[in-house]
Parts: sequence; structure tokens; C-alpha cells
Amino acid sequence: MIRRLRRRMILVVLAGLLLASAGLVAAINWMNWNSLEQQADQVLDMLAENNGQRPMPFDGESQRAPVRPEGTQPPERGLWEQKYIRNRGSKALMNAASMTNFYTAVIDEGGQVLSWYSDRTDLYTDQEIADMALWAVQAGRDRGRNDTRFYCLTEKDGERLLIVVDSRLEIQNAESVLRLTVLVAVIEDALLSAGAVWLIRKMVKPVDEAMEKQKQFVWDASHELKTPLAVISANADVLAAEAGESKPLQYIQSEVRRTDSLIQNLLTLARMEKGTVQAEHAKFDLSRALLEVALPFESAVFEDGKTLDMDIPDGIEYTGDQEMIKQLAVILLSNAQKYSDDGGKIRVSLEAKGEKRILRVHNTGPAIPSEAQQRIFDRFYRVDSSHNREVEGNGLGLSIAQNIVSLHRGKITVHSAENEGTEFTVTL
Repeated sequence: MIRRLRRRMILVVLAGLLLASAGLVAAINWMNWNSLEQQADQVLDMLAENNGQRPMPFDGESQRAPVRPEGTQPPERGLWEQKYIRNRGSKALMNAASMTNFYTAVIDEGGQVLSWYSDRTDLYTDQEIADMALWAVQAGRDRGRNDTRFYCLTEKDGERLLIVVDSRLEIQNAESVLRLTVLVAVIEDALLSAGAVWLIRKMVKPVDEAMEKQKQFVWDASHELKTPLAVISANADVLAAEAGESKPLQYIQSEVRRTDSLIQNLLTLARMEKGTVQAEHAKFDLSRALLEVALPFESAVFEDGKTLDMDIPDGIEYTGDQEMIKQLAVILLSNAQKYSDDGGKIRVSLEAKGEKRILRVHNTGPAIPSEAQQRIFDRFYRVDSSHNREVEGNGLGLSIAQNIVSLHRGKITVHSAENEGTEFTVTL
């Protein structure tokens, strides 16, 4: 139990670290990409307001015109330059002015390029620009992105302009930031996870040691009780033979049998929890094994005035510990017999679903309260809080059943409701 708790704590911490680092990486890179898109939009706005040209920094009194093809006139000072003058030193506008490469194409309605301009004509070809223009027109949007290129379509002085900002360098930088943040997050998670595992183990160690001491005490006490119990049982049998049966002697023998059953169950649980009992996995006929257990119960159930129905198809095989599975079936059937109502019905069924084997044991009778269903597999827990002797048992059977199922990496559940009875379902 402590080991399961420790594993769960470690898994919760690791999951929390993973989610936190993933969220941080996502936030950093989302902000980085959002900033890149905003800068691209600023550059597109700047170019659109400046007739598709990149304005050079100026002092408000004079202007350095960009280099243009021979025979063309420099554009008039546009709105962007006016903004630059009003907001001289603005970091956003200064970044926009020198952000990246671009080109501007004059196109017709069909997307054919009439002419194009760039201050880095060596980076682009006529075919590349023609393909981009056709793609932008067919996309049907005034703004968008095609791979690493942001574009906008605008009208200026009766001409239709396609302005494209080539952000391949900025996107490469963003990808580098992504790789770097992921690497840092992985290293950070590894270091923090190692620290968390060490800390959790150190925190749980005293509890683990206390549980181990408790298991050892149960083991030692059970062994020590076997000898005096055997002596009492032997002397009770001698007295019964010499003096004859009597009520006090019958009570002694009854309590000896009950205590012996309790000790045997305690030893079984102690062996399971100490890990000295391992399930032997071998293929066997599960249907036959369950029938060998259920058939002897039929007569005992009949004597109690109850009925036992069996729905166990032939030929269902399973790989596991045959004796443990038989013990599991005995516990569930015995439990159903004890707690079914007078004249009640008990039903045991087996079903194969792919690789899974599903065993169900159902009995009619009073429902188990919902709060009790949460604790029914705890050691020594019994639904009747007074622990009366009307129903024999020591509250260890279902704990042993749960341990058997755990050794087979299965699952056991209980469902109980008024007018429906109680059903235990084992999935192997």
C-alpha cells in the first residue's frame, strides 16, 4: 500500500512538473510568435502607407530616399514617416523599419505581375514572385501568410499592390527559441523530478518502516499463537474423548477453530504483503477450476435453503496461479452464501472478453451501504459494526481476495443496491 501511495505521489508530482513546464514553453513561444506576427503586420502597414517602399530613418527636416530603379520617382512622405516623426525613437517603429526583407509587386485583377520592386532583388526571382501573386489572389484574403511570407493586398494610386514580407530569418529564430526552451524544460524537469523522487521517498520512508514493522509483528504473533492454539485444540479433543461432549467444551472447540482460521488468514495476508507469495503464471482451464470450486458449494447452499446458479462456459483458459484463483472463488462464494437472504439466490458466472476474463458472483439480500462499499476490502472490516457472531467471519477474506487479484494485475469491484443484491466483479 505504501509503495502504491509513493508511486502515485511521484506520478502526480511528475505530471504537475510536466504540465507546468509545457505550459511555460507554450506561453513563451506563443508570445514570441505573436510578437513576430505583430512586427510583420507593422512592416506591412508601413510599406502599404509608403507605396510599397521601405522608408529610411530621417530627422524630420530631410529625407533619405531609398534606392529605386532608374526612371522612377521617390514616393511622397507617407503616413508612416509622419508617425515616425511624431514618435521618434519608438522601438516598435524602429524594429519595423529594419525587420526583414520584402518585395512589392504591381498586379492585375487576375494575379499577373506587371512589375515588382525590392531593395534585395538578388533574393527573389520573377517566377517566385509570380507564383506568390497568383497564390495570394486565389486565397481571396487581403492579408495572410504563405509559409514564411506574410502578405497584404492594397490599392494605391489606382494600382493594385501585393506587398510581401519575407520573415524566414525571424521564423528560424523563433524555431531556435522553441528548441532551446524545450531543451531547457526537459533538463529542468529531469532535475526537479529527481529531486522530487528523492524527497518523496525520504518523506514516506518512516511510514514504510512502520508498516513493515506492523507486518512483521503480525507475522511473528501469528506464528507464536499457532503453538498454544494447537495445544488447546489437542487437550480439548482429549477432554471430549474422556468426559464426553459438553456445551463449554463445544464453545472451546468452536473458538479454537475460529481463531485458527483467523491465524491462517493473517499468515496468508502477511505472506502476500511481505512479497514472499508470488503468483505462478501457467495456462490452465479456468472454467474447470471454477466448477471444481462451485459444485461442492451447491449442496451447502441447498442445505441453507438457497439456490446456486452457474453460468460457466466450457473451455475458457487463463494464465495465472490456479490455486490462488480457486481460493479467490471460494472466498467470494462463501461471502455470498453468508450474506444472502433466506431462500436467496447465488449466481456465479464467467465471461471471456478478448484477453480479459470476467468472474461475477451475485447474491440477493440486503444492500451494502455505500459508505461501507468504500471500505469493504479493508482488513478486519465488516459491514455489521457490532461484529456479532451471527455470521461467521473475521473480515479478512475480501482483503485476501483483493491481494490475489492484485498479484494477477486485475481488478475487483463491488456493486450493491436495494432490490438488486450484491455483486462482486473480478476482471483478470
